[in-house]
Amino acid sequence: MNTGTTGILPVTRPERPWYMLALSFFLFLVFSLWFALVIGRNLGLFFGGLILASVLAPLLVVADSDLTRRWSMVAGIVAAIALVWLSCVINDTITLWEWFRATLVLLIYTLAVAGPAGLLARIHIPSAVVVIFSLAWLSWPIWLAPALRGRASAEKVVAGLVAVNPTFAIQGSLLQSFPVPWAQYRIAYRLTNIGDDIPYQMPTSVFSCVLLHGIIAIIAMLAAHWRPARTAARPEHPPADQSPRST
Repeated sequence: MNTGTTGILPVTRPERPWYMLALSFFLFLVFSLWFALVIGRNLGLFFGGLILASVLAPLLVVADSDLTRRWSMVAGIVAAIALVWLSCVINDTITLWEWFRATLVLLIYTLAVAGPAGLLARIHIPSAVVVIFSLAWLSWPIWLAPALRGRASAEKVVAGLVAVNPTFAIQGSLLQSFPVPWAQYRIAYRLTNIGDDIPYQMPTSVFSCVLLHGIIAIIAMLAAHWRPARTAARPEHPPADQSPRST
């Protein structure tokens, strides 16, 4: 082993991707199990996983600036939530294919909230900003849809938002098991007017949602970890000739 001229081994920071994966996995597993006990094996459990990822994932990934460890955190988050969702397959509530599509939406969405959090951390903006925007994005039928009432473009706007929103994409993937749109549930029915004042159709594919959030995740991740190439500084004036001159 080469110790250099000083004979002292260089000190390097240990890699901890598996440690970060395990930490995020067990943290989110505890919260997901608590959701399952409180909410039960129904559609609310899947929405609870989205909210959990929206609130905690941006706050957790900024704890480390290394890209590999951030990916490990996201993997642990998604694995824990998806594992609890898998209990719905075991309980015959949903099918394995439905679970897979819902998990795919969760994975890409979690990357889409983790990436911007890392980018904002680079420019010293709190990741809580991402939490606020992600929760606003999930809840747009409550605060935005009433403002669209009576507008000529309301149906087109709602149709576009429904196609790419994770809540609708997940229920669209679970439509065979949960055919009633979540906006028509008793609690949600009092909070939003979509489906009554503004008709819409539940998406049958998760492609649009995955594509949009995948683009956001890739751009944010690349921007957060991009390092400009360093070029050697050139002297303004050529060095003086130090060779002796003959007289």
